[in-house]
Amino acid sequence: MAGKGNTVVRTLEDLTLDSGYGGAADSVRSSSVSLCCSDTHPSFAHGGNCWHLTESMHSRHNSLDTVNTVLAEDTEILECAGHCAKLPELEDAPWSLGEVEGALRKDEELMVGDPPPEFLARLSALISRALVRVAREAQRLSLRYAKCTKHEIQSAVKIVLSWTISVNCITAALSALSLYNMSTGDKFSRGKSARCGLVFSVGKFFRWMVDSRVALRIHEHAAIYLAACMESLVREVFSRVLRSALVERENGIPKFTLESMEQAINSDSEIWGLLQPYQHLICGKNSSGESSPL
Repeated sequence: MAGKGNTVVRTLEDLTLDSGYGGAADSVRSSSVSLCCSDTHPSFAHGGNCWHLTESMHSRHNSLDTVNTVLAEDTEILECAGHCAKLPELEDAPWSLGEVEGALRKDEELMVGDPPPEFLARLSALISRALVRVAREAQRLSLRYAKCTKHEIQSAVKIVLSWTISVNCITAALSALSLYNMSTGDKFSRGKSARCGLVFSVGKFFRWMVDSRVALRIHEHAAIYLAACMESLVREVFSRVLRSALVERENGIPKFTLESMEQAINSDSEIWGLLQPYQHLICGKNSSGESSPL
């Protein structure tokens, strides 16, 4: 009898995820990703955790990534003082290393040489921090109507990312959504990712957003937007590392090492603060404290 009940629950869950809207209230799976700020927050009856936003959604103090406090000049000092908490680390990102490599191969200019697996793994871990920042901001923006659409994802991207990077990511998201809407004729023969022209799986992102309790209801367009933005961000960060003068080259082919990637990111004021492991979003400065040029 218990097995039959589990089958029914699973079927209902599949129906919820396959439809345009799904959500935390309907999901019965326990999330493998803990995105709470603290382990002291209670778990919900349906088995998952979510972020706890205690203040008014109209207050900028309620934005967990863009807290209206004095910008840290030295994050190490703040961390020692207990004023700068760490971002939660994702156990499982909604993409694989093969998909990361495939996203890079979409741009022929980026595939100069062959990045080793450890390089791709580190790049994936850094991008997952940006994913957490965007998802948390989207969750805050979704509170009023208890649903997450493409508009919440777009606004979150604009808030968290720098102007240049956010424009590129939103352009990629608009392109993916346009391809998806124009491919109604073959919607039964191809998956959503293929219809969007994406390497990252839209289905994985949808399930991740549901399991992570981004909102009670999540529209499929929100998953498309988030997948396209993260795929674009992977190429953006990799291209900046590739163009950096700090990356050593041999016969014109760059040497992909973790040290060269860290040095290139540390010198870039648009991505260094975004990829730091701290909850506070450090904007417009590199690791040396230098501001981004106007």
